[in-house]
Amino acid sequence: MNVPLTALHRPGDIPATAPTRRPGWAAGMRLAFLHIPKTAGTAFGAALAQHFAQEDIASTPSMDLAAGGANPMLGQSAPAYRALGIGSHLDHDKLDAISAGLPKGERLFIVTVLREPRARLISQYRHWRRVVDSNMVDLSPEQREAFLAARHMSLDDFLAARIPFSQRHFRNMQARMLCGFSTSELMDDETLLATARVRLAGIDVVGTTDTVDETLARITEAYGWSPPDSVRPLNVAPGEAPVLAPETEALIAELTRVDQVLWEDAQGRAETPPLPRDQRRYFLPDPAMTATLLEGARMRFGMDQALDGQGWHVREGAGETLSRWTGPGRRASIRLRAPQIRRVDLAIRLVSVLDWAMVDGLALTLDGVPPMAPHRVDHNRPQPVLLASFDLPDAGDGRRDLVLEVPFTRSHHDIDPNIDDTRQKGVAIGEIILSAPADTAAGPATLGALFWPGAPWSDATPAQVMDLVPHQGPEAEVPVAERQMALDMPLLRGLLELVQPDHVWAAALKTFLGAVERGTPLALPAPAGRLAVVVTLFEIAARGAPIAALSERFEESVLLLPCAEDFRLRELVASPLLAPFLHIVGCTNGVLVANLSAMRREGGQARVEAFLLTLERIAATTPEKLATLRGEFGPSYPLQQLDATLRGMAAVNAGSASTRDLLATLMLETPPPPPTAATLRERGLAVLGTAGSPVTLVEPALVERLRQLLDQMVAAADPQACWHTTLVAQECAFRITAILAGWQRFNLSGNATGQLALALRPGLPRPPLYPKPAKPFGEYIDFYKSEAVAMASQPHAPDLITRLDLLRGGLDHLTRLNQAAREIEIALRLLGDRFPGEEILWVDAGCSYGVIMNAVVPPANIAGRCAFLGFDFNAPAIEAARIVAGNLGHAHCRYEIGDVAEARSLAQGRRIHLITAFEVLEHCPDPVAVLRDYRAMEPGMLVVGSPLAEAQGIFPAEQHIWAFNARGFAAMAEAAGFAVYGINQRQVGHFVGGHDWVTVAATTGDPKTMGML
Repeated sequence: MNVPLTALHRPGDIPATAPTRRPGWAAGMRLAFLHIPKTAGTAFGAALAQHFAQEDIASTPSMDLAAGGANPMLGQSAPAYRALGIGSHLDHDKLDAISAGLPKGERLFIVTVLREPRARLISQYRHWRRVVDSNMVDLSPEQREAFLAARHMSLDDFLAARIPFSQRHFRNMQARMLCGFSTSELMDDETLLATARVRLAGIDVVGTTDTVDETLARITEAYGWSPPDSVRPLNVAPGEAPVLAPETEALIAELTRVDQVLWEDAQGRAETPPLPRDQRRYFLPDPAMTATLLEGARMRFGMDQALDGQGWHVREGAGETLSRWTGPGRRASIRLRAPQIRRVDLAIRLVSVLDWAMVDGLALTLDGVPPMAPHRVDHNRPQPVLLASFDLPDAGDGRRDLVLEVPFTRSHHDIDPNIDDTRQKGVAIGEIILSAPADTAAGPATLGALFWPGAPWSDATPAQVMDLVPHQGPEAEVPVAERQMALDMPLLRGLLELVQPDHVWAAALKTFLGAVERGTPLALPAPAGRLAVVVTLFEIAARGAPIAALSERFEESVLLLPCAEDFRLRELVASPLLAPFLHIVGCTNGVLVANLSAMRREGGQARVEAFLLTLERIAATTPEKLATLRGEFGPSYPLQQLDATLRGMAAVNAGSASTRDLLATLMLETPPPPPTAATLRERGLAVLGTAGSPVTLVEPALVERLRQLLDQMVAAADPQACWHTTLVAQECAFRITAILAGWQRFNLSGNATGQLALALRPGLPRPPLYPKPAKPFGEYIDFYKSEAVAMASQPHAPDLITRLDLLRGGLDHLTRLNQAAREIEIALRLLGDRFPGEEILWVDAGCSYGVIMNAVVPPANIAGRCAFLGFDFNAPAIEAARIVAGNLGHAHCRYEIGDVAEARSLAQGRRIHLITAFEVLEHCPDPVAVLRDYRAMEPGMLVVGSPLAEAQGIFPAEQHIWAFNARGFAAMAEAAGFAVYGINQRQVGHFVGGHDWVTVAATTGDPKTMGML
């Protein structure tokens, strides 16, 4: 078998007689109908529905998900209903997801109906034949192809064609539904049968299509309902039993081999009581692991809390002096909540110490393990804090035993005979904190830790990955996906070429990522070698369990997740629980790399499953996925989503957002009851109206749209209208929260440009200076490196010449370059007049190919006494600039790889007269800080230029971090200490889709003394 099972029950193990139960024993329990297709489920479900109010029945849209998997958020909506699976197909995966959301101690009353396998398969074929075209509109191309094939082919031909989609839905369908349609995907027949038997043994009522009336009677007796009418057949395909070719009969027998055994087992199952169900934990991760994630791997114990330990006196004091003394013996122990990580830092706040020799000689252990180094005491705090670090053998179960043993005890009376307190004591402790070491959140130290060791690149750091990824040409055809994949796919291919996994599995079944598959990842027994699983963020919902099961078969396995453009993913990457195993490689959307095998070695399979379930929840709660929800998903769910988003928005806007705030939409903890629309409106308007806060820099149209939607929610005339309005408001609020969360990583309040932007905002209809949606700066660096790699793949001709009149490209681009060149020539002429006899030194930041510098003609007044120095980090671009300068005979032009900060040393004591930067500042995390660095070089003049008033957008772009209008651009120069004397703003290439462009000219002196207006 390829999936471990803790208990397998054979039919002979099931007791022959049922215990006596009173009628009505199941009254009040939620009923879940494990509805297998074409097993009389439509008729049977209709009969069950008679016993429930319409609003208590979860209908088809509530249960369904693409690829037959379980929506990871199903547990949040299902408790609103009393009957589940009626009118929908409900498998064991969905039952697990539903059960995870039930109140503690509650279980489902589960029923199912089986059918003779051959008859069920033929019935399903006939059902597919009669599906009308209008019902195929929303089907996937693969599913539509299978339905059309059934319509036009005989059963013999249809089965012989072995269409992949039909194979998945015809092969042992009843067993797969019992095991979980998605979970069973990787099972061999032996494991499938054993698991299905276990599942079947745990079902309350198992019926067959031959005994439908008797099965319904048993259910009505369990619930105490009136005796039922006979079940009337529904959704029955017409036709006589076909006569099939022997080859077809053999193929049907092959496709239903496991189902046939289950059918035979079920004949004696009617009166058998259910066995205790095995508890799958995938949809219900360890609460301690969830707490570690949400609390940032930092657990605090205060002396106001209940004590689980020995060797302590009663609590005393209040406020900062609230504490407990150890004693009367030398040894004190306490059981603490602890993060589920192996390396742990301990901090103990000492409120009082009778003798510091006790602290010096204190012996500490955590789960019996001493600290890695002797403990120390930090006295540079309001109260001394004892610090120690531990390297434990495992991640633990969320609880740790801390033991403190002092070398001796004293009493206050021993210290001062005038004090009556004769209790023997050690130290008084105010609080204890267990947390992850600071370096844990830094991520994997090497690519070997991120992927696997032993490769030539294993010792490189993740920040160097783009230096190593082989260049891949552009995609011949850009795949259709939820986000732009034109740059992501070449990066994904390059990563796979770099790390060379033996097996690559595209986990989303039929997907455009199937083109990168290799090896035999699904073979049994599991093949040797290393595994890479590829799946986009939007495809991973309902695929987590198969990914976890497959990765467990391989010694080394990683997950590559393109479309990793979600601020909640970046919160996972920064979590001490997961950071050591995760890294996002920057491109258009980002590719998340997760080392699943290292994660398993650290925290067991449970951590891998918890991580994958978290990814599923992120995928299921993106605005794109929530927008497809139907009203039947539950009236509370969209209100809870909007409530969680608004709370996160408020926390981020206030600069106090925690992991719990940013992941609230995942509902990893039981969410509060849904607020009213009026309460949500009040909360949202309060955030949007916070003066002087980052939300004032968000695109005004987006903010106004959310205001309008919140008003419309309150005014909605009916629940349906409120539902749809809430979903749209949720999307709008999510976009704003994502923008704010991105800015939080750049510490907007401590960022000089951010402070300037907030100062400029009041009283203006639009912000003159504003950040675009952002992501960690390292991801932008990855993108720039990928551009350099692409440039390096195209060698430069030795006779290369770039001139503005020869360049290809849009008119707007050429106009910008010409404008920049002409303004530089004006500045150089002014500087030549101001500094006669001096060699005029011009430094250009971000010179790229040197197109502007090589195009500038030195004015006559500085001819023979000028030096041009260009800097850029892009080595291939600098190489091209040098070739062009040599071919043009520009001895005065020099190009260097690096930063303008190196200009002073290269100037060798000479004055820097002019600094320029074109299309540079919008790429910098803090443009004002960059301009201040330029100002510190004391140049005579500054000329900078950038695109103007770019749309803020809702997703981070590959490159630009800031946008501005002319006023904001000039204000940055002034904030850096320059005196602005010229602003040149113009529309360039408007008729060919161009945009505004602005240049600012400034000086470090008085413009009037330099003959400037």
